[in-house]
Amino acid sequence: METTCSIILAAGKGTRLKSARPKVLHEILAKPLVCYCLDLASLVSRNCIVVVGHGRTEVMKRLDVKGVEFVVQEPQLGTGHAVFTARDALCRVQADEVLILPGDMPLIRKESVFSLVQEFRTRRAQVGILTAVLDNPAGYGRIVRDETGGVRGIVEHADATDKELSLHEVNTSVYVMDKAFLLDAVSRLNADNAKAEFYLTDVIPMAERVASVITTEPDEAFGINSRSQLAKAQKTMQRRINARHLEEGVTLEDPECIWIGPDVAIGPDARIWPFVHILGTSSIGPGAQIMPGAWIEDSTVGREAVVGAGSILKGAVIEAHGMVAPHTTSAGT
Repeated sequence: METTCSIILAAGKGTRLKSARPKVLHEILAKPLVCYCLDLASLVSRNCIVVVGHGRTEVMKRLDVKGVEFVVQEPQLGTGHAVFTARDALCRVQADEVLILPGDMPLIRKESVFSLVQEFRTRRAQVGILTAVLDNPAGYGRIVRDETGGVRGIVEHADATDKELSLHEVNTSVYVMDKAFLLDAVSRLNADNAKAEFYLTDVIPMAERVASVITTEPDEAFGINSRSQLAKAQKTMQRRINARHLEEGVTLEDPECIWIGPDVAIGPDARIWPFVHILGTSSIGPGAQIMPGAWIEDSTVGREAVVGAGSILKGAVIEAHGMVAPHTTSAGT
């Protein structure tokens, strides 16, 4: 952590979402997309630079926490331009390496980032790239390797030849880079491509040593550009979270019909019935029962308490062995 800082790219509008809300503030399980990335960045670095643009006032207000510095990208001329915009902030940070994360990819796992950072350091590389192998890679930048298997470059979909489009290994847009190399490389980018943008991927051929890790879960490469993609990502996150709680001794009567936020704590032997939402920073004690259709947000439910069907709890505290009647609109201690 002492040698690493993070950059989160969060300037995009998300036109295909057809929304007045900034793209990175759309939510999965009541948590903004960019907050998943910020949590991930905090695991490996103490300092985080967030590049904002569209809807920046809203994004900055939501991410106003210690250790976050904001940089405004205006106009938005690509990922390379976004990092170039952050150069001054990056120079002020005491770090040797930089983790770069897209602000709209909440499915990236900490295990993959840790593996990437470890491989980057072991190889003494200038660039490390997290990649994925997809059955349908349409729209993604393709990983181009040389005859020895090393990464030679990344070709964006719009610029790829037919041969390159046949490749199935893709860029997840998650990188770790040597800070000195990155500062120099982004100053040498140009916009000579189909989109007339400054691609961060164009720094790859400038590096002497490139490390790469292929994720074991291809869903991690899933970016969000539309409502259907947002729904698909939420379903993936729901299944991940529910699987973890099942392994930790929680009974979920129908996991496909139960929605639990990523920051929720649930004790063993709790029993959750279908069509329940438990969101925010809620805590459910051991042995508690949450009956069908309950909505629980930023609330505490004590040991062996029962929350009745159809209840809505927001900011409530239910003591151990307490009982919330069905269809309660709110509840106190």
